[in-house]
Amino acid sequence: MPSIAVVAGTPTWRRGSRAVLSDLGFESTEFDSLSEWTPGRGGAAVLMWVDPEPQDIIASFVESFPLVPVVAMFARLDLDRAAAVVRSGASGVLAESDPVAVIGEALRAAIAGLVALPRQVALAMADRVPEGSTYEWISREQGDWLVALAGGVTVGELADRIGWSERETFRMLGDLYRHLGVRNRTEAIIWATRHGLVG
Repeated sequence: MPSIAVVAGTPTWRRGSRAVLSDLGFESTEFDSLSEWTPGRGGAAVLMWVDPEPQDIIASFVESFPLVPVVAMFARLDLDRAAAVVRSGASGVLAESDPVAVIGEALRAAIAGLVALPRQVALAMADRVPEGSTYEWISREQGDWLVALAGGVTVGELADRIGWSERETFRMLGDLYRHLGVRNRTEAIIWATRHGLVG
């Protein structure tokens, strides 16, 4: 069975989580923070206790280690925060009160490349996505910007390509990020990948 990294939270939460994972047949390691995780000793997936604003931490981790799923655990499920964590790249969302079997299923799903969400989180997120193709939500030009950013183009280079000043390009990208419900370039690239703009 794959090893799971148990990250953040209190030492008591980490010990309890490791005991639960052991009962489920998983091996586990524990880390105070996600920045301590390293390939080879960090495990095949991460079960992370959610701090007040973990999105940047998760987005940075997912960008560095895209094949290592992160499953976020909340003390109490909050739909907006859960959706933000998923948009930042988490492969699953759990509440601390979830049954042990649900925790195991969510981790197995994440390791298999699936996203495991409580139904109410999935429905709340689906309500925010307009029906139709991606290009009914954003323009083709905006899609091209996201593809360019995902390819490593700087904002200055993008400004040159589209014929705007760098300052105006930053403003337009900021407007696009707000429209997508993301906070930064990394989250925008994750959004573009999930919507099939970036392969």
